[in-house]
Amino acid sequence: MNGKSIALLSYIPIIWILAFVLYLDNRTKDSIARFHLRQTLGLQLMFIAGSIILGFFRVYFLLFPFELACLALWILGLLSALKEEEKPVFYVGEYFQEWFKNFIR
Repeated sequence: MNGKSIALLSYIPIIWILAFVLYLDNRTKDSIARFHLRQTLGLQLMFIAGSIILGFFRVYFLLFPFELACLALWILGLLSALKEEEKPVFYVGEYFQEWFKNFIR
């Protein structure tokens, strides 16, 4: 598979693991696939952790806006993958690239 296909697959939450395995099998290790795997891993972890924290502290009035913000970032990342750009999502994308650079090489 080429890098764009892997990048697009990574934006499907359950399929992310398959996209990661395909990336590891790919001998070329496309930079676009690596970039978007890091972005989606960060977005998914942010969504899960934020939802758990807001739910635990029963701050339900912030839960829906938080989830809408995560959805907006997900859409921006998906559009970037469709255009084959390595454009980080707003504000948190650069952090995801830095944090996961040793996990996804």
